[in-house]
Amino acid sequence: MRQVNDPLTTHTAGRPVSRPRAPYTVFVLLCAVILVAATIPILASDIFRQPYSPVWDTINRTLDRLHFSYNPPGGGAPPQWPQWWAPADANLYYRDLTLTTADGVHLAAWYVPALEPGAPSIVLTHGLLGSKWGMLRLVPWLHDAGYNVMLFDFRGHGGSDHRPTTIGPDEVYDVQAALDWLEAEGVADQVAGLGMSLGAAALVNTAVQDDRLDALILDSLFANWGDTDFAKGYRLSPKWLVPGVPNPEDLMPRIHVPVFIIGGTADILTHVDHAYRLFEAANEPKELWINDSGHAWSAWTYPDLYQQRVLDFLSNALSG
Repeated sequence: MRQVNDPLTTHTAGRPVSRPRAPYTVFVLLCAVILVAATIPILASDIFRQPYSPVWDTINRTLDRLHFSYNPPGGGAPPQWPQWWAPADANLYYRDLTLTTADGVHLAAWYVPALEPGAPSIVLTHGLLGSKWGMLRLVPWLHDAGYNVMLFDFRGHGGSDHRPTTIGPDEVYDVQAALDWLEAEGVADQVAGLGMSLGAAALVNTAVQDDRLDALILDSLFANWGDTDFAKGYRLSPKWLVPGVPNPEDLMPRIHVPVFIIGGTADILTHVDHAYRLFEAANEPKELWINDSGHAWSAWTYPDLYQQRVLDFLSNALSG
């Protein structure tokens, strides 16, 4: 009978002695680590191509609990916030809505009515990869100031139907669905829009073709999409984006309502120069506030000042 020697075993005085298996264990673990490391960018690219993935809600809520942001806040540490997942958590009455756009997309929305009838309305529009939940922290002080507040998830985000983003053009249908609902409820006599990043772009695209927006607050808006880190592949795969993004800088001269532009010097996605370019292109009346916050972070870095600046602008812009 032929004897086959085990490479892990030696024989001393006729007795087998096992060799240490540590090198082989290390090799197997190293292979496992390499496989996991190779999988991460694949999974990450899939998430970035699909901001409507449930993973984003988990990521954003986890970062919020840890008081951490992937964008530098500037101006020191961001303030502490209560954990609100719906307006009811802030002791606000609200209506849970489903809006339907002109092109048949269903949008998840919340409406928080003012206490007094005849109040102006504010439409809040979130940024790319965000949701209405991220705008919820603005609602209590807008409500306390006497405004109706509408906030919704854009197509391809949050609880709305899964559709690719167009960074403005198709999102016009989403904004108009909110305006249609407000109009049907009789609360659209005076409407202002407050948008961050993508949300601001959607408001600009809407304002050039719909006269129901009476004032615009544009927070961290790009002047030219091609000049942003988003467009240069910083976080999104080009395969996910619909081409032909209009440049707000070119659209601003066609807008004839009061405009308040907000930018931050610590913005790594949209350089602060964009805010100056937008301000230069805008018609009067217009206001500009530059601080040292990051992308769409001014409201969290300077909450009291943000609230004061926004409410003062709205008071003047909607006074007529």
